[in-house]
Amino acid sequence: MGKILKKAMAVGLIGCISFSLAACGGSTTGARAQGDKENSGNQEAASTEQAAAEQTDGAGASGIKIGYNYFGTGGYSLAALANQSQIVLDACKDESTSADDQFSVENIITDVENMIASGCDGIIIWLPAEPLYTVVADMCEEAGVYFVLNDKVPSDPAIKEKLLSYEHFAGAVAPANSVYGEMLAQYAIDQGYKTCIATSSAEGDASDQPRLDAFKEKFIAEGGTILAEVHSDTTADSLPNMQDALIANEEPDVIYGVGSDYAISACTALEGYPNYKTKVITSGLDKEALGLLMDETVPLEMINGDYWIAGCFSAIVLQNACAGNKLTDANGNAIWVDTIEPFEVSAETYDLYEKYFMDQSVYTEEEIQAMVGISCDEMLSIINDYSLDSRLMAKYEAGIIPADEMKAAGYDVQ
Repeated sequence: MGKILKKAMAVGLIGCISFSLAACGGSTTGARAQGDKENSGNQEAASTEQAAAEQTDGAGASGIKIGYNYFGTGGYSLAALANQSQIVLDACKDESTSADDQFSVENIITDVENMIASGCDGIIIWLPAEPLYTVVADMCEEAGVYFVLNDKVPSDPAIKEKLLSYEHFAGAVAPANSVYGEMLAQYAIDQGYKTCIATSSAEGDASDQPRLDAFKEKFIAEGGTILAEVHSDTTADSLPNMQDALIANEEPDVIYGVGSDYAISACTALEGYPNYKTKVITSGLDKEALGLLMDETVPLEMINGDYWIAGCFSAIVLQNACAGNKLTDANGNAIWVDTIEPFEVSAETYDLYEKYFMDQSVYTEEEIQAMVGISCDEMLSIINDYSLDSRLMAKYEAGIIPADEMKAAGYDVQ
């Protein structure tokens, strides 16, 4: 099997890359990719100057104002996660505002305070530090502002129980992080890899740490050895840190980048070792990583990960709460999802994925609007049904994808 075919079949994903962010009636500030309604491949966050220029006073048509934070500008994954939320707010005709945390956990607290002070009815919160969940929750509860956890959730059951007790806690949406680490460990084992260097974000990250822990547990249990575990506070630090790890250790069979930015840095670092046969695998897919995956000269050979669809679903959960329809289960607890799993893109479906996921929104504006006013069970069903196959079929049935393209990808359609 050719390397390109092998690589394409190995890709594990969980959502869309690019989606429309054209204004649909809501006023916005902050992180936002520019593009037309159905075609936007640019996930880079707007600069601070651009954000200031975009600020607009007054509420959107919905009368609801929602804010969200993003950890910093320049990173594809962070912008993509924020943009997944923004497209929902646009579809719902909300006023929106956003805050750049400038890669500082401490700034998240200040940014949430500022969004509360600006009159937000709800806040979509991305928070990587477990001790701060209840701090932020207390702030929102005291102000009477709904909040939802986006992409990252606490691992401590006591914190979860506390959050569920808050009246204004709208819910939480995150991927099943351990699944991603386990999947890549199994892939490494199946390839016969015995030695590994792992490179990741700062220790304790609510997404990366459980992925790394799950990878190590499975890889080591099957006889693998972790030569080094590299943690970097920023993605910029990951390249020199990876270079140091390669100097200090023997040639590894594989490098596990727990996020695609770290995998990209690993590929760059390996350019200094042209005789190495080391391969790179990663959790978290962005456009650059996808390009590297398909490049036969690059050692990146397997990707799975959180494709930031949590940004979309968390915004929908919060939208419901702000509209007076808090999604709760039979016990009265706010919706809590940490089980979003990846799906694969085969060589046959890759063109459809590129055209209808990378260059379009996963859900249409009408589909998003229809998710406001639904029940908790209905929302869970939508999330559980989310996959490449289900979304491609929905687009086909809506007349977006022609039958000949579906048939060419192996789908049995009329």
